[in-house]
Order: sequence, then structure tokens, then C-alpha cells
Amino acid sequence: MNVYSPFTVRLVGPPGKDGEGRVEIFCDGEWGTVCDGGWDIREAHAVCRQLGYTLAASVHVGAHFGEGTGPIWIDDYTYCPTGNERSLLECTRWPWGCFPSYLSTSCGHGQDVGVRCEGQRNQSVVDEHFENVAYSEGFTYGVDRYSYYDMKSEFTFTPTSASDGDILQCHVYGVVRSVTLQILGGQPDPVVVAVAATPRPGQPPLPNILSIEAVELRGRDNMVNLVISCQVNFTDQPFPYLHTYTIEAGNTTLSSSSSGSAILSPRPNECINLTCSSTNGVGSTSASLWHCPKDPPPNDIISVTIQSHGEEDGKDIFMVTCHVDPDDQPSPPIHTYKIAVDDMLVSISPLPNVTLNLRPTTCINVVCTGLNDYGKTTKRESYCSTPAEEGPQTPESNILEVRTREIKEEGDTVTLVITCHVDLSDQPFPHLHTYSIGVDNRTLSTSSCASAILSPLAYGCFNITCSATNGYGETITWLLHCHEESLAVVDHVLVLLVLLFSLSIVTCVNVVTSRKCVY
Repeated sequence: MNVYSPFTVRLVGPPGKDGEGRVEIFCDGEWGTVCDGGWDIREAHAVCRQLGYTLAASVHVGAHFGEGTGPIWIDDYTYCPTGNERSLLECTRWPWGCFPSYLSTSCGHGQDVGVRCEGQRNQSVVDEHFENVAYSEGFTYGVDRYSYYDMKSEFTFTPTSASDGDILQCHVYGVVRSVTLQILGGQPDPVVVAVAATPRPGQPPLPNILSIEAVELRGRDNMVNLVISCQVNFTDQPFPYLHTYTIEAGNTTLSSSSSGSAILSPRPNECINLTCSSTNGVGSTSASLWHCPKDPPPNDIISVTIQSHGEEDGKDIFMVTCHVDPDDQPSPPIHTYKIAVDDMLVSISPLPNVTLNLRPTTCINVVCTGLNDYGKTTKRESYCSTPAEEGPQTPESNILEVRTREIKEEGDTVTLVITCHVDLSDQPFPHLHTYSIGVDNRTLSTSSCASAILSPLAYGCFNITCSATNGYGETITWLLHCHEESLAVVDHVLVLLVLLFSLSIVTCVNVVTSRKCVY
């Protein structure tokens, strides 16, 4: 086993192979491993340079060199932005500092990182960046020229310049520790002992550093799950970092863990207060969010207005507008409007209006439909550009037509679609707006929809009636519809009757011609 421990980093690898192995760092008097989260060749370069090599040849994740033991000092995230860093001490780490292994909740020794360095180790490269300091135990550790990196509470070294009582800022992988220098004296340089090294006191988190995001996800059977996330910016993290997040919906605790996220399933049908609180062991901070369901828009929130804008080329110009009050807007709001005139789509747009050129005395049916991400709301209005002088008209007879269509489904089930049809040119003023469809004295449908379904379709023939009104009169028509298979049976019976009749005639002829008269 090759162990390098000159500057708080070592590689634990296979015997006889220098410069490769599992990355371990020395912190608070104990060796521990590093999680492979966020590692690539840039972090491997920093380790190899810290050990005296020029570059790294490769980085290995997933405990490639075997699982270590003890604490995981750097958990989940390491980032060397340039790849030119001279040591891990210059890189970003999460958590920032040496934390006990029980706080390493998202990483295990199965994710211990390893590196393989390139070339021969050069001590002079290390000396350019570090000065050697001697511990009483006889081990050698590195001290940066500009800041000292302390691994224990006490150490002795010979600085280039120091005064009795100076405050030394010691860093244990980012955790600042303040110590007082005590000059003991000596030749040629004074010997300074760093004493009373204590960790920097923890700081409670500041208020308003948390934020909550809630996203609705629809699953099967239209079930809606609400995914809740608590977030804090990296620069807002206190010391020590926030490590436990508690998420509540109303008075119910959904999650209390290090993940910072939870799922509310299924999502309630009313607005709910979401709260997130987090602690770093010293203090806590919280945030809240009032979340309302993102549902289809309710009915009757949309209205239709038609305004005249003059005349051009013998046609009246009208503006059709679909209007929704701001107070009635659902969440999310309506973002698309469909406008249809006499069952013909004339506009589909974020704009709630469209301009129409109508013939004088022309009556139309206008349908406005507003859509958001989860559904629609619809309003129908009838309008005449120039009402007839005699006022409302009674619908004429014979303007309705009954149309039928058989649709075969699984298991030979047959559905009959019945439609009451009227030409636009035959529409009275105002237009027909209520249709009643019946089969053999049984009412199938009475609504503004001019169609109905008979399912399943029985054998035989049916008398279908269709009546419609415009509020001032009624028109009616009917149709005898026979099931296609019933027609086939009737055809077979007719053929059989014809055959029997023909056979009877032939028989009679034969009898007559063969009869002998006796006088």
C-alpha cells in the first residue's frame, strides 16, 4: 500500500503502484474518504498537483480502488472550476468543511472516489506552494504560504514572521478556526505554538433564504400530484450548511429529511398553505407558499359580445369578442380562444376577438370557447346582423332533415348516430336552438345539440322524430330507419315469396296443360 501524507491528502491503492488509489483526506485528526459526486478530471488534477504530480491520468468513481472506512469528509459535491487548481483546498466543496460522517446522508463508501496520477512525483512542485511544518508526533503537514491549514487543535512551527498574541486563521477544508500565537523564543527564529484552536462558532441561517416551488404533475385517471421543492442559493448557505428540511401542507408534515423535496398525492381540490423550514443545527429558517389548484375553468365565466363596426362592400362588419372578467380567470388563466360561427371555426388565437363580414339580415350562431392547460369553458349566442322588419319568425316546415349512421363496435355491438340537420339558408330568426330527438315515442335527447345516440341498436325498424324550436315556433320531421341486418332479412323473405309465387304459377300451368276433358 502506497500512502502519501505530506499535505493532508493521500492515495490508498494497490501495492507497488505509486500515484494511484482511493482519495483520502486528513481532517480533525482522522483520515476519511471523499464522495465521487461532481468529480471529473479537473478535481483529479487538483489532487495530483497537491501530491506533487503534474497532471492526473484518470478519475475513478464507485469505489474503484475499494471502499474506505471512517467518515466521509467531503460529501456529494466537489467542484474545481478551471482544472488548474493546485490543491483541493482551492476547490468548492459541499459540505464546506469537515463534518461527522453521520451528516453524509446522500453518499456511502460505495461512492468513494479514486484517481490515477501521471508521471513521477516531484517534491519541488509541492515546495513551491507549501512550507513544511513539523508536528510533535513527527509527521509532516503542509502550510499554505498565505493561510495555514490546521489539522489538530495544537501544532508547533517556525514562521518567517510572527508576533506574540497574533491571531492565526486556520482552515480545515474551509472551516475557519481562530487560534492565538504564543511565541516561546528560540534561535535563530522564534518558535511559535498555536494554542486554543477552537472551531468557528456555528451561525444561524438568515431569514428569507429559502424559496418554495410547487409543480403539478398529472398521472393516470387524471390524478394530480403536487411536487414541492425547497431551495436555497449556494451563496446564502450558513455555517454549517442547512441539512434538514421539513415540508408541511396545511397542518400535515409531508417530509423531514435532507432531500428538500416532497410529493403531495393526490393534490387537494382547494388552495393550501405550503411551508418549508430548515435547520443547520444552530438555528432555522422558513418560507411559505399559498398554492391553488390548476383546474379547468368553471362554466359560465365567459360571455359573447357582438358589436357593429359599419358597412363595407355591401356587408355589415362586426366584432365578436369573448370576454372573461379578470376576477373569474382560473389558474392558469385562459390562454387560447376558439370562435366558431355556425359550426365553422373562424379563429383560434390568444386574442379573444375576431372581425366578421356578414350579409345583411343574416342570422348566425356564435360559439366562444376559452381554454387553459386543464380544460375549457364555452358560451353560445345567436345573433342577426339586421333583424327582419316583421320581427321573430316561426320556423317553416320541412326545413329539418334526419340523418342516420350505424357504427359497429367491439362484439358486433351497433350504435346508431342520429343527426337533425338544417341548412344555414333555412334558419329562421332567431336560429333554432333546442332540438328534441325521439325513437318510437321515447325521447333520446332534448338539448342544443342536434344529435343523439341509440346504443346498442336493436333489430328491426324504428320511427325517428326530430323537432326543433327557436323560441317562437317549432318544426318537426321524421324518418323510418331499419337496421341493416333487418333489411337483409326482409330482402330474403321477399326473394323467397317471389320464388314461391313463381313456383305456384308453373305448377298451375302444368296442371292446366295436362288436364284431360271428359264429355
